[in-house]
Amino acid sequence: MKKLLMRRKASDNIYYHPDFHSALNIAIDYLEKNHGKSAVKEYLQQFASSYYNPLTESIRKQGLSALKKYLKDLYKKENGDIDIVYSKDAMTVLIKRCPAILHIKKKGGRPAKSFSETTKTVYETILEGTEYEFKMLNYDKKTGRALLTFRRKK
Repeated sequence: MKKLLMRRKASDNIYYHPDFHSALNIAIDYLEKNHGKSAVKEYLQQFASSYYNPLTESIRKQGLSALKKYLKDLYKKENGDIDIVYSKDAMTVLIKRCPAILHIKKKGGRPAKSFSETTKTVYETILEGTEYEFKMLNYDKKTGRALLTFRRKK
């Protein structure tokens, strides 16, 4: 009898991790209720500085173009909806449809009070040590719709 062998790598699969958002939401809710908002920020800073270190390095070398590419790819993979206005020294991002919030609600959850920190604290941390700064100008807790700016420090 012949044996058939299938070889697959994780990279062969379509990128998809919506339950990460639900798990992160639960963790944020737990941290805030039991340890306060500062614990949420500390956790997200530790996570972002480690996980996104390659992105931070790319931003140091390539500027905001690296962040623009990352965001376009990410929101395409996650079926989100964003508009980006880009120049060499500044970038504005309008998140029109947030895949994380949509998934959390689809599964019957409710975004944690501090869920916006997954945007605010994470992007602030990603830009640490670069010549850029981040501001979240607007954030709708119900939908995740947000207006973000990234610009060269003065």
